[in-house]
Amino acid sequence: MIYMDNAATTRVYGECSDIIRHYNEELYYNPSALYGMAAKAANAVEEAREKIARCMGCESGEVLFTASGSEADNIALTCSLRRKSGEIVISAVEHAAVYNTAKELESRGYKFVVIPTDRHGRADISALEKAINNDTRLVSIMHVSNDTGALNDIAKISEITRRLAPAAIIHSDGVQALGKVYVDVKSLGVDLYSISGHKVHAPKGVGALYVSKKVHLSPFVYGGGQERGVRSATENVAGICAFAHAASVKCGQLSGIGVEIRAMRDALARGISGSVSDVIINTDIDMSAPHILSIAVAGVRGEVLAHCLEDRGIIAGTGSACSARKADRRIASALSLEEKYAGGILRLSLSQFNTLQEVDIVAKAIGEEIEKLRRYIKR
Repeated sequence: MIYMDNAATTRVYGECSDIIRHYNEELYYNPSALYGMAAKAANAVEEAREKIARCMGCESGEVLFTASGSEADNIALTCSLRRKSGEIVISAVEHAAVYNTAKELESRGYKFVVIPTDRHGRADISALEKAINNDTRLVSIMHVSNDTGALNDIAKISEITRRLAPAAIIHSDGVQALGKVYVDVKSLGVDLYSISGHKVHAPKGVGALYVSKKVHLSPFVYGGGQERGVRSATENVAGICAFAHAASVKCGQLSGIGVEIRAMRDALARGISGSVSDVIINTDIDMSAPHILSIAVAGVRGEVLAHCLEDRGIIAGTGSACSARKADRRIASALSLEEKYAGGILRLSLSQFNTLQEVDIVAKAIGEEIEKLRRYIKR
């Protein structure tokens, strides 16, 4: 099998499996308990917090562990707002965890403002500047688009927001950024920043939220007061420690394996462009994270093409897995795709476990399957 849906989830590192086994079978104690072995588990969580903090360029006390990137997004939006009204500004291509949370907040009395993007999925800075005002309470723009890999200038977005709405909270979904591009939340100027374990070869079910010291979050889960009282629950020690290990490995590979992944992604783009007619490359190759390639094919449905590739042992996606079951075209509309391309989006995303040989096989297979589908449609 050739797996190219790493933006959806990744293969867990072998070392992470060992870490999980250790904390599930040996040091399995509740870190909130008072006996000595529990203290070792608690220390392991704090050591993991330190590692995650180093990956984001913040202090360990500013890292809040969550059950996922989606939960981190939900906490960021629902627990940070102090006033009961005002404007929430997001981009048109935000992940469903941000987009649907903003819609929920709209039902509670907030105004929901969606700014457009360019054809690559990058937030329109001029539109953002016009949208922000004294009524803006929160701005949430993703660091890297999970659909196209587009890289947003979060530092500039933060500067604009601070200038036009000094009291507004700034959040960025960094789920597709961590381990793929350099992340320093202080330089980015954000108040809140979400990350996820299973995008960086850690297990599913663990994420984290950077919370600036100046932001006070109301409780998301009430209980025993874990995670600064925001998310009360017995900590997922095994998942947290595995996440910290994987994140540290990925962040240390940016100048090595990250370059190799970009080279494979670029070769894949060239291969598809050279073998397929009437195809659009949605990804801005020069201004994007290295691991995602999004294409839009005329006259072919993306999910049908994905199933055809699966029959050949190739796994690819059509976009965010969290939105895959919903038949809406929000992303296609945001990318300003013509109708003939709108249903034909395919997302290929790579990791260090892919090879250039696989890239050649996939590019050829995509060309062959599109040709077959187009012949079938013409009948």
